[in-house]
Amino acid sequence: MKENKKSLDILIAIGIAFLIFIVLSYIIPVGYYSSTTYTGGETEPVGLVGIFMNPLYSIAIFVQYVVVFLAIGGLYAIMNKTGVYSRIIGGVAKKFENKKKVFLIISIISFALLSSLSGLPVVLFTLVPFATAVILLLGYDKVTALASTVGAIIIGLMGSTYGNGLVFRSFFGLDANNGILYKFVLLIVLVFLLIMFVTLKSRSIENTEKIEQKEKTTKSKKTKKEEKVEEVKKIEIPYYDEKNTNKKSCVPLIIIICLLIVISLVGMFNWYYTFDIDLFNKLSTSITSFKVGGVAIFSKILGTFTEIGQWGNYEFAALLLFATLLIAWVYSIKPSDAVETYFDGIKSMLKTAIYVALACIVFAVMVNSENGTISATITNFILGLSKSFNVLLVSLTGMVGGFFYNDFPYLVSGMYGALGTYEQTVLPVISVILQSAYGFVMLVLPVSVILVAGLKFLDVSYREWIKYIWKLLLQLFVVVILFGLILSMII
Repeated sequence: MKENKKSLDILIAIGIAFLIFIVLSYIIPVGYYSSTTYTGGETEPVGLVGIFMNPLYSIAIFVQYVVVFLAIGGLYAIMNKTGVYSRIIGGVAKKFENKKKVFLIISIISFALLSSLSGLPVVLFTLVPFATAVILLLGYDKVTALASTVGAIIIGLMGSTYGNGLVFRSFFGLDANNGILYKFVLLIVLVFLLIMFVTLKSRSIENTEKIEQKEKTTKSKKTKKEEKVEEVKKIEIPYYDEKNTNKKSCVPLIIIICLLIVISLVGMFNWYYTFDIDLFNKLSTSITSFKVGGVAIFSKILGTFTEIGQWGNYEFAALLLFATLLIAWVYSIKPSDAVETYFDGIKSMLKTAIYVALACIVFAVMVNSENGTISATITNFILGLSKSFNVLLVSLTGMVGGFFYNDFPYLVSGMYGALGTYEQTVLPVISVILQSAYGFVMLVLPVSVILVAGLKFLDVSYREWIKYIWKLLLQLFVVVILFGLILSMII
């Protein structure tokens, strides 16, 4: 019952976000930009039909997320089946048993840095079940685990270094190394704040249980059997079974997972348009054009082959499936057992996958808009409050825009017409402001894909997350504004 309430809490949060959009659709007219010229239109209310259709549109349009998260569930179910995975988790937890906070710091730095460099949060979520399992086994509660993994990934998006290089080069003509020094400075500050916040506020499972017991003193008493069942649920660790271990080598599993992450990051990061590196383009061409006896053998075997550096979520999901099959083969899992286990993993991740798709419901409406968007109208209004560049207004526009576009490239695309009126000299500052403002709202809004995924996967209620994170949000907000103001004076 408690898990259902937490799930309902997340759904309510997503529903409220959609409700806000519905109300705005009756009040604010749509508009669009043609170059830097804004053209206003009429209001386009969502209507009763849209209320029921748009959730379906959201799942249909963003089914790619569903596929990826289901594949992650299947992967971890197979890894757990090997018995080796649980032994690895236990071994790592044992090494950090007397230095628990060190692991939290390592987790935060690793996730934030990889997110900042790559800009691929969904790929990094593949490592979240592993890291959270260790954190939970060390005795911390689920909110601490969420902040140390998913929270760190979003902090990395706020302080993106090369992750948004392609976006800013495409729209603003900025080199990937433009302002890289102050981007790293911002990243360091943000990561430091998260580390201090999490380590000082970190809560153990025992302390959480005591708090919950105090809150329940006025409620009806439970039987000893019910209390024991509830206690087991509290400390349940996803995809971890300490009894399911074997003596087979851990090395093959570690190598496969490491290669999976590295290949995914390399394949999905656009090296050519970000750094002018054409190595992977040439490599892809060499593979597909390699001939034996006049026949392009690899092209025939592999079929349609997307160039390395231009992979999307479907290629990533396919790679996850390949790694899963390879692990099952290496550890001699019977085909029948592998299939059954894999589908059990899919079932365990199904709700998370659906919630992630529903988190894109507002974005889905924006994607389907034909005559303009509410976001363009709001952007035009906010930026129109000042005739010159204003840090506060650009920050506000980025935060508001994040509500409508939970995908950063689309956010920049939607604002590009309005930002095109500014001088070229302020574009580096705008790029930093936009990504930090966007990352900030992704840390709190229920339209955030990675946040909703983390909340549902770890069974943390949205209310509990806000209650936990609000003080950090105030600190981050001040840093975002101050950093933008400082940059505007320096550059």
